Amino acid sequence: MRRRRAGVPSAIVDTVQRDDEALPADYRRNFTGGLIHGVFFQLSEAFSNINTVLPSFVASLTGSTVVIGLMVVAQEVGHVLPQMFTAYRVEDRPFEKPILMWIITMRWVSWGLLAVVTAMFALNQPDLVLILLVGLFAAFSLAGGVGSVVYADVFAKAIPTQKRGRFIGWKQLVGYTLAIGAGWVVAWILSDPDRIRYPMNYALIFFLAAVFLLVAFVGIAIVREPPATHERQIESLGESIRRAVHLTRANKNFRLLLTTRGLTSVLLMSAPFFVLFALNDVGVNQAAVGLYLAAQMTGAALSNLLWGWLGDRFGNRAVIIGTSIAGLGAALAALAALVVGPMPLYVTFFLVGATMSGLRLGYANIILEMAPDHLRATCVALLGTLLAPLALLPLVIGIVVTWIPLAVVLVVDAVAMAGAVLTSILLRDPRHGADGVCIT
Repeated sequence: MRRRRAGVPSAIVDTVQRDDEALPADYRRNFTGGLIHGVFFQLSEAFSNINTVLPSFVASLTGSTVVIGLMVVAQEVGHVLPQMFTAYRVEDRPFEKPILMWIITMRWVSWGLLAVVTAMFALNQPDLVLILLVGLFAAFSLAGGVGSVVYADVFAKAIPTQKRGRFIGWKQLVGYTLAIGAGWVVAWILSDPDRIRYPMNYALIFFLAAVFLLVAFVGIAIVREPPATHERQIESLGESIRRAVHLTRANKNFRLLLTTRGLTSVLLMSAPFFVLFALNDVGVNQAAVGLYLAAQMTGAALSNLLWGWLGDRFGNRAVIIGTSIAGLGAALAALAALVVGPMPLYVTFFLVGATMSGLRLGYANIILEMAPDHLRATCVALLGTLLAPLALLPLVIGIVVTWIPLAVVLVVDAVAMAGAVLTSILLRDPRHGADGVCIT
């Protein structure tokens, strides 16, 4: 006989128990493993952050803004290049977790290797470290492009639909909260060159990134991936591409989502240059890099509460609208720093964090709701692949800002984000109507 908890109506207890009984047997194990992976993956990303830590490190090796642009290009191209091919290759695989484990292994080994090379050669052979940094980062990003498709499919199977919002919310809240602490650690490491001398300061930061990725690997190892239940729907990669083109043409709502995501990318691909803007145009010191990282992660953590509530209460369209507004505010706050000094830059990085958090929660969830099971991998891959031309934007920015002020880039960011606000308002939420769902 089940025992009713004191003070709780039996109807509520029965409902909760029926809900628990309806969940897969490995749900709690997968939730825990996925949470460990997600939290420590985000913590590792904080110590290797492309918007703060890496631009600062590159600036210590070379004065070229082109290299920073090249790294962001490597990240974006590596992220989208393998996605359609990966979606085709994994469509009929019953288990994809082994692929994910190999990818994470390669990534934590890469950061560990970079930590060693930085400690040994950054002072006397900065060009060697720079070449290795760009090369490893490109390989890291390419693996991430494969991993993003595989990860979406693994956790769509491992975490039931009715629990995904809770899973992503907890993952981002805890991960970003720890990442705030990472920002303060980075500020402490970089603030006093006599405490930890260059290049050991950056070597330590990269070593921490590797360690936390190794913990994320353990989280993936815990997960028990259910086997796939659908069979291959397409017979060749060419057919996969043709289906993707048809999907885009046939679904106006998907095109609106793609446009909004593309306009938001204009801001996020400019974000790595914000640190240079702060150092060179506003005149802050190196210690501020860690504080900006903490501000970014604080924005991500706190906004995560808002995005989670909006997503549950109104749907993921509301999250995407809020994300677009946050991005617009980030660009405007950076422009304000030219007039009133460095303080608005903390608002900029706070809102950049909020934009990234909302993007990860809102877009990740809406695409899973928008796509039927047999189209899920294709739609996830397609969202990234069709934005591939934008991957060259950071390199263009890196070249252009050698002869025009970065403030001009911020104006373009503000215009793009104003456009994103408008297109996001036109989106239809698939949760609230069939016209928001992708059709074949």
